[in-house]
Amino acid sequence: MRRQVATIAELWRYPVKSMRGERLSEMALTERGAVGDRLYAMRELKYGSIMSARIWAAMLQLRAVCEREPADGASARVRIELPGGAAIHADDPDVDETLSALFRHPVRLERPRGDAPLTTAEIDEITKGHAFLPPRDLYDEDVLHVLASGTLEHLRRLCPSDFDPRRFRPNVYVDTGTEADGFVEADGFVEDQWLGGELEFGDSGVRIVGMRPALRCAMTIHPQDELRADPAILRTAAQHHGAYVGLFAAVGARGRIRVGDPVWLVTN
Repeated sequence: MRRQVATIAELWRYPVKSMRGERLSEMALTERGAVGDRLYAMRELKYGSIMSARIWAAMLQLRAVCEREPADGASARVRIELPGGAAIHADDPDVDETLSALFRHPVRLERPRGDAPLTTAEIDEITKGHAFLPPRDLYDEDVLHVLASGTLEHLRRLCPSDFDPRRFRPNVYVDTGTEADGFVEADGFVEDQWLGGELEFGDSGVRIVGMRPALRCAMTIHPQDELRADPAILRTAAQHHGAYVGLFAAVGARGRIRVGDPVWLVTN
């Protein structure tokens, strides 16, 4: 069975993990997610952990964009816009020094390793404690995050806070319309109705699979742009849905998607 449940309203990618990202009119999807998404991460060098805005809230004061549309992740040049209007590039020789001074903490900008195996020399350095194990990728759950407008409308009815989609960092924000549009079947957390199925975008066969609920964290309550700090965002999601908002998924069939594309739910 195949029926339309939404249209694509916004597309986002985040070239540096936990920094603000860029809004797009179209996006290429591969098995690794959106091309240009999560190309870099910041590592704090005191304990060696990959940094997240759920702890390092100041990361949301920085914005990362791909200066030109990348043919693949390797070809992207990433610009990082700093508070106050200055900008640096991820491949600048002094990028680590600039970011370390900004955060007043030693940090390093890193790219994920992917599937490339570690060399003997790298394993030896890691074993001796002279290097950190590089991440294979920079996703907490899966490569794509989808969020429905109907879910945010439901949360707004539960609590008069600003449930702006930017707080939840979706790659694909879909408009589920109103009951009059024939999209929304019931009030509530709309994505729950899609679990167990698959979503197709547009009419070119782009498909996401393996959908599961997205567990939210403190990143949703931190200030960014004109959005103020608001603990009620996460508290409301926790009280009414176990802190799950939106869904994570894998890409089952690659291709390009665009704002305005129909979203189809496919079920057996």
